[in-house]
Amino acid sequence: MDIRITTFNIEWMVSVFGGRWADWDGTIPDAFPGRRLGDITLEPVPDMPALIARITGVIDAIDPDILCVQEGPPRRDQMEAFVDRHLGGRFGVVTANSQWQTNHVLIRKGLPLDHTADDPKDRATTLRWSGGPWYPWGLVAAEARKLQRYHRQPVRLMLTPDAADPDAPRLELISLHTKSKFSKLRTRQQWERRETAAVLDALNVRQKLSAEIALLRRHIEAQIDAEGSDHAILVLGDLNDGPAADLLEGEFLLHNIIDQLLGTILSPQTRMRHAMSDDVLATSATTRFHNPLADGELTEELIDHMLISDGLATGRAGVLFRPGSCAVDRPAWEAQNEEADDQDIRQLRPSDHLPVSGIVAF
Repeated sequence: MDIRITTFNIEWMVSVFGGRWADWDGTIPDAFPGRRLGDITLEPVPDMPALIARITGVIDAIDPDILCVQEGPPRRDQMEAFVDRHLGGRFGVVTANSQWQTNHVLIRKGLPLDHTADDPKDRATTLRWSGGPWYPWGLVAAEARKLQRYHRQPVRLMLTPDAADPDAPRLELISLHTKSKFSKLRTRQQWERRETAAVLDALNVRQKLSAEIALLRRHIEAQIDAEGSDHAILVLGDLNDGPAADLLEGEFLLHNIIDQLLGTILSPQTRMRHAMSDDVLATSATTRFHNPLADGELTEELIDHMLISDGLATGRAGVLFRPGSCAVDRPAWEAQNEEADDQDIRQLRPSDHLPVSGIVAF
């Protein structure tokens, strides 16, 4: 049985619901005037039905069995309303803790898989995704020690054809959206002047991001130690980092978090690998942006990923990630996009991220 799994950051889906959370009235407006959320400005959307058609056009073209959504709406009932009104009601919804950007997993109804999900309010879930130590750059005192948590909890699912059979194959799926790299370091000139406050803020942001990944790495190692090296794990989502060291990572010898998440070569049984083949990985990108540390140059980068355990890559436990199946869904996205390279208009694009899909066989 082949299951198509997709990860898609849909870019501030709360805009679809009028930018509302606790006071949402059950409607999806025809237009959104935009709003401020702290330091974030949500763009106006003058024609919401047209934007929704772009989003659903991408999803319909991919036709996933499981859709992992990042930057989804805050509430589960909002995501369910979107599914019911615009995706034919064909998915059930699993939701992590509610935030302005929330992680959701949509599972096709009638899919012959049983699933269990972590309760975002359960103490074990909270502990799993919190407590990652880090220190502000240059500080070493015990009282300077910070503990990082996932502001947006990942969604963790166990999927199996038969939950009643302890010998049935099982897949552990973890869909996540790590914290952003955005910081006070916003221009190349700030870097060249070595503006202390801006550079330190950028370094601390990367420390926090690395602390989040360390929590996930700790969980992966514990699971494989407990379940054995055949344990099938799929980690996917918006990891906010690409496959190469950026300027600050290179200058200050910081972790590239993708490499950090893959694990050490000294423990091959707990190492993860990228789901894309080498040739696809070398030419793939899921977002583009004007890089402030490269004089505003338009930069493409792969920051949405699928990473698989050795057990899933080999299929030893009855679950196999199909080799060669993982790719960016660029044709589906391009078919719905009208935004030119020199534009930045939310109305014209389905999202500022491209989706990534792959096939898992039970």
